[in-house]
Amino acid sequence: MELFGRPAHRSAMESGQAPGTLYIAPDAFDTRIRLWHIDDNEVTHIDEPDIETIEQMRDRPGRFWIDIAGFADDARIRAIGELFDLHPMVLADLVNIDRMTKVNALDQQALIIIQALHLSSEEQRPGLGQMGLLLGDNWLLSFRERPDPLIDPVLTRLERPTSRLRSESVDYLACALLNLAVDASFPVVEALADQVDEAEESVMTGRGQGMLGNIHRQRRALITLGRIFWRQRDLMARLLRDEEFFRRETHIYLRDVYDCTVQLMDMVETTRELAASLVEIHLSISANRTNEVMKTLTIMASIFIPLTFIVGIYGMNFEYMPELAQPWGYFAVLGFMAIVAGVLLLWFRRRGWLGNQS
Repeated sequence: MELFGRPAHRSAMESGQAPGTLYIAPDAFDTRIRLWHIDDNEVTHIDEPDIETIEQMRDRPGRFWIDIAGFADDARIRAIGELFDLHPMVLADLVNIDRMTKVNALDQQALIIIQALHLSSEEQRPGLGQMGLLLGDNWLLSFRERPDPLIDPVLTRLERPTSRLRSESVDYLACALLNLAVDASFPVVEALADQVDEAEESVMTGRGQGMLGNIHRQRRALITLGRIFWRQRDLMARLLRDEEFFRRETHIYLRDVYDCTVQLMDMVETTRELAASLVEIHLSISANRTNEVMKTLTIMASIFIPLTFIVGIYGMNFEYMPELAQPWGYFAVLGFMAIVAGVLLLWFRRRGWLGNQS
């Protein structure tokens, strides 16, 4: 889902199907499955393994990780679920897109679902994806909504022989993936902050009339991000409280992820307050501009009211008006009108209503 674009997919519960039913969206990404077998000496990587290969690698000593990106091929996903004896509700939680964080302790398994943001390289528009993790004793399953490069930093670390990912348990690998999901939010928040800064410059320079729609969309996106980061912070807090999900040795890394969620919440709150204030600033600038126009019109009307009064007097059709018979009468009236207008202009200027008071 793009925060500024199309809505999220409907979940299985929303479509009226039975609980535990997989709902595959019509525009779901193609399924890509990758497997890594990890031990202290080497890392074996297999692209698009079949079920027999996965079963063989699962029985080997060491640890292994399966990454499933894209949910279009529900048959392969169901086969993997049957291989690992996953409950239909667990598999539905991992595949159905509900945009909710979740932590559940199962029989010797731990289910974690978290949102992962991404930034479109074409239009710099923020989008929202979902990543689910299922931890076993020596294996990890990761389910990602889209085959994006989110996990590439972890793959780079796995290639190094001295990487701790090769020696630590799978909960350390899960912590690294959670860290990537949270860190991916920083470019999105910074991009939104840049957009709000550009909108602020437009508003302050008097070009904010066409920016109100963008500011409104930015506020909506920031509100959505605030809710996401709030849930992510609660998720990390629960993982830190319960040692059934992660070992105590891994908590120091989880605490760093928790601190990142708090930092993201602060950034979003600051940017959201700025976006909210832009609407008030724009309205204030518009009101001031309207007041300036009304003041100018009022000054013009105030100048012409006495002139209209003088013209009205001499426009009356009386027979005996001494000035009308004088050759200088016309010029005297015009001069008197000019003096009245000049006095009023000078008075308005001295009062600071016209131009600078200085």
